[in-house]
Amino acid sequence: MQGTGNNQSQAYHLSIRLHADGLSFYGCNPAAPGSAVTEHYKYADGEAPAETLKKAILQSSVIKRRSASSVYCLVTGQSIQVPLEHFRKEEAHALYRLTYACEKPGKTYYNILPHLEIAQIFTVEHEVEHILCQYFPGIRFYHSHTMILEKLWILAQQDKQQLYACFDEKEVFVFSYKDRKLCYANTFPADAADNAVYFILSVWKALELDARQGECFLLGNGPEKDRTTQLLGRYLQNINNSVAADIYRRHSPDEAQQLPFDVLALLIHVI
Repeated sequence: MQGTGNNQSQAYHLSIRLHADGLSFYGCNPAAPGSAVTEHYKYADGEAPAETLKKAILQSSVIKRRSASSVYCLVTGQSIQVPLEHFRKEEAHALYRLTYACEKPGKTYYNILPHLEIAQIFTVEHEVEHILCQYFPGIRFYHSHTMILEKLWILAQQDKQQLYACFDEKEVFVFSYKDRKLCYANTFPADAADNAVYFILSVWKALELDARQGECFLLGNGPEKDRTTQLLGRYLQNINNSVAADIYRRHSPDEAQQLPFDVLALLIHVI
């Protein structure tokens, strides 16, 4: 399952996305638009996530399809951002546990975001991490917010007030930049559009953004995204209900719709 050379036209990249209800496999050859293949597995009742993962790896046609030149694991869930000037890798685990003391312990990872000069710290369940490293020794771990933050920083117009809300499953990740730095980032429940609107407007007010001049970008694939866009129109003048193809133009519209927003962000940065 390891690399087959550096020929980009023949490269096959495997992304494994761990999310709240299960896991997904995404196979993609970036030199062949529309080549993406996907598989989804839900965690079974009474079965540990590691067991579901192991069974999925053994039966996956995406994995058996061909040998992957690189394998990435994209982790959703809780994370923290720490400015690089205050970050020490030997303190990463302690910082995370200080923030999420009640969470089940896991293997601590961090991603360095060079443009934003921050470290994104997160964890992977020990048993899950062990299986992934066993089957894919060269696997690299990223948090789902890491590449989204980097990608949108590149696209952000620094002279404008802009707030981003990225929907995924039943959560919305709200963030903003100021003076080319990350000035806000937090995740809120978005199981209903009314809740998402409440949290987005709360952040908007806290950041003192202008309802007429500021811009609110809604991203991602959550089920409440479109309804939230409609409701926000009552309060904000400039709302952009973006789709992945608007941002990741290198991928075909069908492929951009097929792959989650964070997977596209990962692929465009690491490949």
